[in-house]
Amino acid sequence: MPSSLSSRTGAPTMNLNLDPSLLLNMATTKVSPEKSGQDPKALRNTCQEFEAIFVQQLFKGMRSTVPEGGLMENGMKGEVFRDMMDMEIARSAASGKGLGIAEALYRQLLDAPTESD
Repeated sequence: MPSSLSSRTGAPTMNLNLDPSLLLNMATTKVSPEKSGQDPKALRNTCQEFEAIFVQQLFKGMRSTVPEGGLMENGMKGEVFRDMMDMEIARSAASGKGLGIAEALYRQLLDAPTESD
């Protein structure tokens, strides 16, 4: 992973951003068998995981607007902890009713025509 020097501390920092093309590739790879209607439960789980990743990216964007400081450590350890915490909160939110993205995506993909149609 690429690293850069932090202007404040001089310590190396790691770029933890996700590449959207990787997420798209993961989603299409996982969803293909479910789109055929073989496994609606797996499709629902994949849609919830997609919503969780989306919510985590929202948290990351919102967090970047807030000044650093407070209860958590700055630096690599603090950043990793915040990312892990954001992901767990996002998964928890998506496992319930969530924002509705997972449900809308699930209904859309469940009704999508298959390759054999």
